[in-house]
Amino acid sequence: MKYKSLKPLFLIILCLFAYSFKPVYAKDASLSVENAWISEAPPVSRVMVAYMTLANTGSQAIEIVRAESDSYSSIEFHETVHQDGMARMVRHDSLNIAANNKLELKRGGPHLMLFNPSKQLKAGDTVAIKFTTKNNTSKTIVVNVKKAQF
Repeated sequence: MKYKSLKPLFLIILCLFAYSFKPVYAKDASLSVENAWISEAPPVSRVMVAYMTLANTGSQAIEIVRAESDSYSSIEFHETVHQDGMARMVRHDSLNIAANNKLELKRGGPHLMLFNPSKQLKAGDTVAIKFTTKNNTSKTIVVNVKKAQF
C-alpha cells in the first residue's frame, strides 16, 4: 500500500521515457519520388522495369527494404554493373538514399525489376508500388506505364 502513491509518478516517467526514444525517422526522414515510370514490355514478357528518382529530404539516411505491388508477383532491386567490357545484373537487398540526397533508378544503373504482371500493362496504365523502409515506414506511389524510351 505504501507504493500506491508512486503509480502516477511511474506512469509519467514511463511515458517520458517512451517519448524520448521515439525514432527520429518518423518525423525527420522524408522520401519523395520524381519522374517515375515503367517501361512498357511486349505482351509475352514476364518482366518489366521501373525507373525513377528517389529523394530523401531528411537528415537521416533512408533504407528501402521492400517494394511490392498488387500488379506483380514480386519486385526486386537490381543494378546493371559493367566489368571488363561486360554488363551483368546484380540483385540488392535494399536501396539506400543518403540524407539530403537522391538516388536515380535508371537504365544502366540501379532499377526495379517487376516480375509476372497480373495483366498486360500498356502505355497509359498506372501501377501502385508500395515501398517499405528498414524502420517499417511505408510510402505508396503511383507509376505510369510508358513506351520504352531509348
